[in-house]
Amino acid sequence: MIISRARASCGCTATMLSSDNIKSGQSAELQVTFNPTGFNGIVKKDINIESNDPKFPNKKVSIIAEVEPIPSPQALFSDSQWDLGLISQGDFPTFSFIVENKGELDLIIDKIDASEYIQCGIEIPLTILPGEKQEITLAYNSSQHELGEVRESARIYCNDPRRKAISLRINGYIKEKAAPTISISPVGASFNLTTNSEGETIGSFVLANLAEDGIKITSIKTSVDYLIPLVSELDLNSGEKENLQVILLKDRIPDKIQEGEIKEYLYLTIAIPIVINR
Repeated sequence: MIISRARASCGCTATMLSSDNIKSGQSAELQVTFNPTGFNGIVKKDINIESNDPKFPNKKVSIIAEVEPIPSPQALFSDSQWDLGLISQGDFPTFSFIVENKGELDLIIDKIDASEYIQCGIEIPLTILPGEKQEITLAYNSSQHELGEVRESARIYCNDPRRKAISLRINGYIKEKAAPTISISPVGASFNLTTNSEGETIGSFVLANLAEDGIKITSIKTSVDYLIPLVSELDLNSGEKENLQVILLKDRIPDKIQEGEIKEYLYLTIAIPIVINR
């Protein structure tokens, strides 16, 4: 009889046959080695034997073992994927996940392998006691990453005998960062001293932030003291609009410009952020 294959149903079980050509009246020894790592309690594994036996060309034998648990750490990760989504070049998104120790011994995270774009805010090695949890936060620095698709992973290594490493998949897309843009409407204001009422006259502008990030206007002034802005600074979030009003104090206007036309100006100082990374 010729044995063409003796295969176990699981990678934890290895087989070794003393001979694959068994003569009539003789026998061969099948040695089975079982690795109990990660198993607990009653375990059953099958061995499939293929031969040229015309009656039983496929034969299955089973081994049964009772595995006594050995105290060890057991890592449970809350997430295995980080979806960056659509981000702008220069963004610095963060991602937090939980690692829980479900075992009986200390869980030690001793290494995190990741690209130069990923930064980890914890000290390695990290010890998590049995039954406890630890939040881990990663940050993605996209300022030096080329535009386009992001597809990479971070591998986290620990002393869990069942799962010595886990891969955190990272996906997303980086687009070019839009330049800060402010819309001002109307582009100017006009006061008519003849038709407008006595005392004070108010002009109004609408400022809109069309950029993706917030914009800070740190100073709002005019070129003369008889034009008074009602606010001295503004914070505009992305997509936000604000009404900016300017008061004309008629009693402060010099007599020499009571007739004819004169132009004065409204000055806005905008703070532009500069990000420095180490």
